[in-house]
Amino acid sequence: MRTNVLAGAVVAIVLVSGCAFTPQVAQINPGLDVASGDLGKGTTVAFRVVDERDSKSIGNRGAGFGKGAKITTSQDVAALVHQRISEGLGKKGFAITDFREDAGARLTIELRSLDYDTSVGFWTGGVQIVAALKGVSVRDGKTYERMYRYDNEKRVVVVPTANRNDEMLNAALTDVMTQFFDDVGMLRHLAGQ
Repeated sequence: MRTNVLAGAVVAIVLVSGCAFTPQVAQINPGLDVASGDLGKGTTVAFRVVDERDSKSIGNRGAGFGKGAKITTSQDVAALVHQRISEGLGKKGFAITDFREDAGARLTIELRSLDYDTSVGFWTGGVQIVAALKGVSVRDGKTYERMYRYDNEKRVVVVPTANRNDEMLNAALTDVMTQFFDDVGMLRHLAGQ
């Protein structure tokens, strides 16, 4: 009886950790809930997002003994961030246009990181998600810049599924974009206030 329980536990662990060896193509779809307002008062902002990550790979899935299969995405993460922030700025009363160096109000969002990392522990493993955006607003010869960061580590007993990994990555991107919209100084600078 005891052998059957032990064998069942080993089989369960192997099945659950099997996803650690399956490459994942992450589905990036961050949500962003921006309250409508008129702070922008129709101000035209030349806007771009620049992907400054060292690697387009997001990371590796965890395995009981170390790194597992790669996590990548087939999506253009910078384009997704551009779309979400453009929509949010529109809700705040800004008019968004293509980026030009000679524009009166310019906004550059630098995508600095979107990383998934794992660590090995005795009973649990760690899953760490890191995301960072840098906002740079230039208006009337003055610059306002700020870094928005997310860093969260969770201890897990079993390897997270692809769906759970997607949820964690999307939560990280949503968080840093929300920080941007919570930065009243940035929005006022863009609006010339």
